[in-house]
Amino acid sequence: RDVELLIRANVAGVPCREQLNGSTTVAVILPIPQDKGGYQITANFLGTDNRFTLNAGSQYIANVNLQYPKCSGSAQRTITNWVGTYNVDDSCNQDECCCLSEQVKISKLSEAELLVSANIVGKTCPSELNGSIEVPIPTPQDKSGFQTTTSFLGTMNRFTLSYDNQNIANVNLQFPKCSGMARRA
Repeated sequence: RDVELLIRANVAGVPCREQLNGSTTVAVILPIPQDKGGYQITANFLGTDNRFTLNAGSQYIANVNLQYPKCSGSAQRTITNWVGTYNVDDSCNQDECCCLSEQVKISKLSEAELLVSANIVGKTCPSELNGSIEVPIPTPQDKSGFQTTTSFLGTMNRFTLSYDNQNIANVNLQFPKCSGMARRA
């Protein structure tokens, strides 16, 4: 039974950096909200009393710092959008790997799958692929839909979408030099 939430956030400002010994991120555990039908909680957060309120549509959180109101703020839910065209960087080692090249197009096959279409280049690319691929991958579920680990071109890869939906990092877990990045076109 879930009784706690893990809050992960970036922080800014001199007082935060001092309190967190220079860190710019926090991870804080809070109890599941019970006030206002589960939409509100008042709790100590980073040393001060704060009230967090989730809006009825569950898209926004307002944070009121009860001791220092000028330290209050709000946040909007981030929604993933993998679908689109991305420009691939040249970090994948083409002398030792089969690399995605130029542009990658990601489209939605179904609720459960995305289709990755791309040109490929590199000394280890199978000739029968004729320089291009279309590979289905599972719709990402890890990290709130921002990450998936799957077999891709014969090796295990972890794909991570940035929270602004602009960049994809591909880490080849078996051959790190075959990893790469892509930025939304």
